[in-house]
Amino acid sequence: MEVPVIFGEWWRADTEAVLSQALQTGGPPNVSDAFTINGLPGPLYNCSAKDTCFVVGGTRETYMLRLINAALDDEFFFSVPNHTLTIVEVDAVYVKPFTVKTLIISPGQTANVLLTTKPLYPKANFYMLAAFYLGYQNPRDPLRPSTINNTTAAGILEYQNPGSPSAPSSDEDLPLFKPTLPRFNDTGFVANFASKLRSLVTPQYPAAVQWSVDKKFFFTVGMGTFPCPMDTACQGPINGTRFVAAVNNVSFVLPSMALLLFF
Repeated sequence: MEVPVIFGEWWRADTEAVLSQALQTGGPPNVSDAFTINGLPGPLYNCSAKDTCFVVGGTRETYMLRLINAALDDEFFFSVPNHTLTIVEVDAVYVKPFTVKTLIISPGQTANVLLTTKPLYPKANFYMLAAFYLGYQNPRDPLRPSTINNTTAAGILEYQNPGSPSAPSSDEDLPLFKPTLPRFNDTGFVANFASKLRSLVTPQYPAAVQWSVDKKFFFTVGMGTFPCPMDTACQGPINGTRFVAAVNNVSFVLPSMALLLFF
């Protein structure tokens, strides 16, 4: 059985206004008010009235979770306690299957993951948690509430109760297990996870890679700061600066004239 699991964000504000404010101030955009799984934030938020529940039919069954990170700018750790996740495909490309307890998924990324249910009815429910990963922090810029969303979206994995085939095991008396996720800045975990991504290439079925290279290009893509214009208050990580993205230390400047007029 295939189950879509879509990670997203919920905003009280107009997202266009959030972006416009960030561009004007030079600081990071305000964070979302909640993370969501299949459109719902889950029971870990005070505002949540309903849960995202995933009911599995029985024991020793394998489900394919089709993970989609639809968030604007957040990478997520994802885990289900007492279960393992086998990654078989990432961004529509098959990979050598590998099993983890926690995975990382980036904005716009997709992954197909196999989850096998317990051999016996566990008499418990399980949180499926998604929490953000912050890949970089300026040591001179302490974390501020406006720059991170330190909250967690939750779904609940429920087993069909064999004693009650018509209803899942949504019994409040059952224990509800929660996974332990990596710290928000655990770059070592992310690097270790990424190192496990391998293609299906084998000696018997090699990939036709072009070995003859005519030209080489080197690109450095990063985030930096730029002095704030005079008589302007910017809210970047260092006083008097604004955030900028750059390729080879050059930032894009929107031209004042339409590009087609240059030709």
